[in-house]
Amino acid sequence: MPAIARCLLAIIAVAAAIPAQAEVEIAPFAGFRMGGEFSVNDRDTDESDTLKFKDAEAFGVIMNFDLKEAGKQAELYFGRQETTASTSDRLLTEDSYSVDVTIYQLQFGGLYFPGGKNTGGFVSGVLGVTRLEPKPSGLDDHHRASIALGGGYKLALTDKLLARFDLRGIYTVLDSGGAVFCDGGCAIRFDSSGYGQVEASAGLALRF
Repeated sequence: MPAIARCLLAIIAVAAAIPAQAEVEIAPFAGFRMGGEFSVNDRDTDESDTLKFKDAEAFGVIMNFDLKEAGKQAELYFGRQETTASTSDRLLTEDSYSVDVTIYQLQFGGLYFPGGKNTGGFVSGVLGVTRLEPKPSGLDDHHRASIALGGGYKLALTDKLLARFDLRGIYTVLDSGGAVFCDGGCAIRFDSSGYGQVEASAGLALRF
């Protein structure tokens, strides 16, 4: 089953578990994600380099549901970015300095509104998993733990429609020494504990 299908099934499962009396918000969003680089090392030659992700658009959906305590919501975040991973040398494949990569995040956490309402400014924290999915055939996918912290603002347009604005920092954990996108012998290894990205986004939330 494709990764995106598995993620969407997880979102549906969480939605089904929400108590019937809880109010729910679903917010598709579009944004721009910046940053993301880490060190890699060639196991055979001991050559090191820096792998960088190209800044690119990000899309996804966020689901919130109210908790009993005023000003708090649980949050399920699903994001997707299509980008390119580049190095200064041909470490990734024999004939290329870069590979296309799709990055998925599926994370769960919550929101806190200092004003005690479910509108206005908020801070957010979620954690879960990042999936790194390189495009060329023969290269391996990777799943790594990740965490995102941020803040934003929800503006009520009507009783059931809100505009949502987010700024979040996303950190993905890498196990130093683990294989990077393999192409045959898996000579390239992560040489970093992780990488960070910053995402700015906006969307419309439907409340029901």
